[in-house]
Amino acid sequence: MNNLKKNTCILIDTTFYLYKTYYTFPSLYNKFNEPTGAIYGILNLLNKILTQYPTQYIVLIFDSKEPTFRHKIYKKYKSHRLPMPINLRRQIMPIYQIIKAMGIPNITIPGIEADDIIGTIASYMSKENFFVLISSGDKDMAQLVTNNINLLDTNTNSILGPLEIHNKYGIKPELIIDLIALMGDKSDNIPGIPGIGKKTAILLLTKIGNLKQIYHNITIIDTLNIKGSKKITDKLITYKNNALLSYKLATIETNISLLKDNNLFKIKKPNITQLYTLFKHYELKQWLKILTKNNWLTKY
Repeated sequence: MNNLKKNTCILIDTTFYLYKTYYTFPSLYNKFNEPTGAIYGILNLLNKILTQYPTQYIVLIFDSKEPTFRHKIYKKYKSHRLPMPINLRRQIMPIYQIIKAMGIPNITIPGIEADDIIGTIASYMSKENFFVLISSGDKDMAQLVTNNINLLDTNTNSILGPLEIHNKYGIKPELIIDLIALMGDKSDNIPGIPGIGKKTAILLLTKIGNLKQIYHNITIIDTLNIKGSKKITDKLITYKNNALLSYKLATIETNISLLKDNNLFKIKKPNITQLYTLFKHYELKQWLKILTKNNWLTKY
């Protein structure tokens, strides 16, 4: 068990973990030939997090099916991604049913990415004097990190604050957006500036400052000890619109229209009878045992 400072609110980028767990447990089915790998994986993730980081405040956030403002300003945004596999889609409703029966809040907003919901709740709860932990594998989330908003790395069981983000990416959290604007992000199909990679981007950000400062002081790049400075300057000028667009695409919103109330993000009393039925149907034997024990699920 970890000792967390003050009240803690945990936000889970559930869509990310849906895919991760689906591909981790592709062969799990119940006797009705219904796929259960993602269900099993998401529940294990929940159990792991709430066992190690006990709190009454946790929210599972999902992406919506509808296009977002990012798709509207850049049609190629995430356009390379394949549709959700049918067997993963079949597990979405059962997951919703189970977490609802658990009393765990979940949020999906049509036309809004999970990142922006997470950013907004994190900002709000931080102002409400909560310590916020964001569980996600998306590096974009690093831009949200402050002393009161940290990332939870479930692979290493570690918490990443401003210092850890700097050590991991080579820059401070407040420059993560600028980094993506320069180098792009293939996973989201954010273009960035062709020919400028992570190493060059970090050099520019370290020696000059953020994206705005780089363009304001673009003439000094030639005077810096950077290999190929002339070509870098030319690329920055030629692809300025790319950089500005990429900056918008990479920026996580922190003030979307969302009903904000601490109690909305708090675990409610679970429906044990319904959970028993669901766990039995999907043959989640471990969870049937959990229902009989005094733990985070049964204590409310």
